[in-house]
Amino acid sequence: MVTNSSDNNGSLVREREYFDQLVEKQGDFNPFTQDGWNSLRKQFRKSTSPSTPIRILDIGCGTGQSRQIYIDNASYYLGVDLSAQSIAVAKAKFLESEWQVADARNLPLASESFDLVAFSSVLHHIPNFTEALKEAGRVLRPGGIVFAFDPNLLHPAMALLRHPKSPFYLSQGVSPDERPLLPSTLKNAFQQAGLTHIRQRCLSNLPYRAVAPRGINAFLSIYNQADRLWAWSGLGYFFGTFVITWARKQDY
Repeated sequence: MVTNSSDNNGSLVREREYFDQLVEKQGDFNPFTQDGWNSLRKQFRKSTSPSTPIRILDIGCGTGQSRQIYIDNASYYLGVDLSAQSIAVAKAKFLESEWQVADARNLPLASESFDLVAFSSVLHHIPNFTEALKEAGRVLRPGGIVFAFDPNLLHPAMALLRHPKSPFYLSQGVSPDERPLLPSTLKNAFQQAGLTHIRQRCLSNLPYRAVAPRGINAFLSIYNQADRLWAWSGLGYFFGTFVITWARKQDY
């Protein structure tokens, strides 16, 4: 994935403005039901298996909802997001955690200062997200872990309704530069960033609270039930709603 710096900077501005406006209007950004967040938390623990509390950097933390995935395993938690409005909400809700506005590709953080870097449904918003993965490698200690979850282009609903090249694409409820990703695209980016021991699986049973356009919400309970069955059938492992990717920084 190759983009020039002006493309990247334009994307940064568009994404920041979109989420600033959304959070200012709605007061929060919380896409999943509690069952959805619980599924992500269980998969995080299964994938990364932290045996002791660790220092965690959560990139794309939004208004702080993703904090619940990681906080039980954190000796220190820092949430980072491009949206200042989102960070303001997170600071007000979770006084005991640390929050900072920052670009994932240029983190104002010391090298080798974290045990784990999480990308909470954010890589698919970044045109050249390999840069963000390389920056994660910089702030990770040797042997540290990168964990990411992103919408999966192999999931039928994501391919049909949320990819700009689909004739059925619905732009409402989607930020200007986001698009679902193929697992292979993510894996290649992790490799290019110099990460090792790369593992992947897809995950369904992530019910949504609400979607846009608003008329689709009448069918949301049907979709959530179908996605639950998709997971139980075993198809969710390969074609689930989200791709889970995790890897390690080489331990020198």
